[in-house]
Amino acid sequence: MHSRAKNYLIILLAFAAATAGTIAWQQHQQLKSLQADLLTARRPSHKSTTPKPPATSDAPAAASATKPADEAVAPADVAATNTRRNNRPNFTALMNNPEAVKAWNLQQRSQLDGRFAALFKQLNLSPVQLENLKNLLVERQSTAMEIYATARDKGLDPNANRNDIQKLVADSQSEVDQSIKAALGDTGYQQYQNYQNTQAQRAVVSQLDQRLSYSATPLTGSQSQFLVQALSAPTTGTTVDQNGSGPGGPPWGGNRGGVTITDTVVQQAQNVLTPDQVAALKQIQAEQQAQQKLGQLMRDAGITGGGRLRGN
Repeated sequence: MHSRAKNYLIILLAFAAATAGTIAWQQHQQLKSLQADLLTARRPSHKSTTPKPPATSDAPAAASATKPADEAVAPADVAATNTRRNNRPNFTALMNNPEAVKAWNLQQRSQLDGRFAALFKQLNLSPVQLENLKNLLVERQSTAMEIYATARDKGLDPNANRNDIQKLVADSQSEVDQSIKAALGDTGYQQYQNYQNTQAQRAVVSQLDQRLSYSATPLTGSQSQFLVQALSAPTTGTTVDQNGSGPGGPPWGGNRGGVTITDTVVQQAQNVLTPDQVAALKQIQAEQQAQQKLGQLMRDAGITGGGRLRGN
């Protein structure tokens, strides 16, 4: 496990311990278990198959005393829940396996070009600088994933601790960003930040680029950059669909919270794109509008993003 992830998880545990009186006894026990794992994070670890000893009588009794009889959890349900938790992969132990870490890093590096190739070209770094940047980008991704996965492995309630975990991820990634800034300098880091902040816009442009890639008029680099800037400008009225139960929410596909193509963007694009390219852009715009309409109809019908009726 990266030291940053370990440190931030310890901070989370300290916060949770300070507010233990406001959370359920079982959640508190899970936090204590996570703390024990962190203290031995760099030692060989194997998940024990020995059943956990029964909990002390005072805490469970206090918890059950306040629970109405009709809401009491059946012993079979508790056993099933514990079985599911014990069967979860021990991610912390996995990330202490050098072979697993090596495979994970290679897998993450293989995805960098798909996300950052345009940025790499823009920065025009030396081979050594590029290698260092890729290492930092992998660390940035891995740190966030380790925090979430380790918390899940220990049964940490994501709803009760969501804000704290998200803050730890943000703080952890901020530290990596400072290392990236030191490696790139102020100008290069500004380019990196702009690239990160326009990922949603680039996803829309990438969709158009793919659609035109097999046509007689593929997008040029300058056209792509223009569209990214047009979709990013607040004066265009561009919006982002954040509704997870509407278009883009699983299993309905869509732009998954992507940027909406407005009429203003289409109008501006007519000065830069060919007629065939503008037609393809309008086609994607019409598809987005259809997805938004479908999402609204689904919500009106009480259907969630998972395709289920609310209340079922």
